[in-house]
Amino acid sequence: MYRYIRPIRTMIGTAYLIPGDGGYVLMDTLSPGVGWLALQSLKRMGITLDQIKLILLSHGHIDHIGNADLLRRKTGAPIAIHENDVEAPRRGCNMKLYPRNTFETLFGFFTSRIHIRPFEPDILLSGDEGNLDAYGSDARWVRTPGHTEGSVSLVVPGVVAMVGDLVIGRFSLTKTPAYPLWVRNGQQLKDSVSRLLGYHPRVFLSGHGGPLDPEAVRRVFLKR
Repeated sequence: MYRYIRPIRTMIGTAYLIPGDGGYVLMDTLSPGVGWLALQSLKRMGITLDQIKLILLSHGHIDHIGNADLLRRKTGAPIAIHENDVEAPRRGCNMKLYPRNTFETLFGFFTSRIHIRPFEPDILLSGDEGNLDAYGSDARWVRTPGHTEGSVSLVVPGVVAMVGDLVIGRFSLTKTPAYPLWVRNGQQLKDSVSRLLGYHPRVFLSGHGGPLDPEAVRRVFLKR
């Protein structure tokens, strides 16, 4: 199935279209100001706006929520985010970041200056897991904290894990797994990776870089 998942790529990150019965779930909405690129990509793929049934945000960072409200207005699709990350859309900016080094501190200072118009999501996910049956998709959302408290991944067991920024590709070697910028809780992140590996996906799809081999992810995050 993962070959039918359609990426919308930019220089900064990637959103994904997950097919279902009669439509698509859109995971993430890219950085502020490039909503037009997402709309052009849909048109180029032959996907009509009313085929977008749900906009699911993997977490509350600005490069993932940046065009959610625009795409909701264009498509009519509801926006979902985990309740633990709802602060970001309500404020229209990043939540608190957790830098581990000087680069992350400086880059975090830059991103903290980027704002969008605040918006209220339609659906607040709660708990640790749920299905997307109502939107025609057999993917499941799974709460995978570590990068942020409310990070979620989409999983089709035995097929694919779409992980947002839980795991990313290295800047220089984009298919080599790496830790994301800003880790809120390192042990939670490892536990989340372990949980996703338990679904036995054949590939990890990240918001930055990839695709990533699950065994390579295991070696990087769960090596003894």
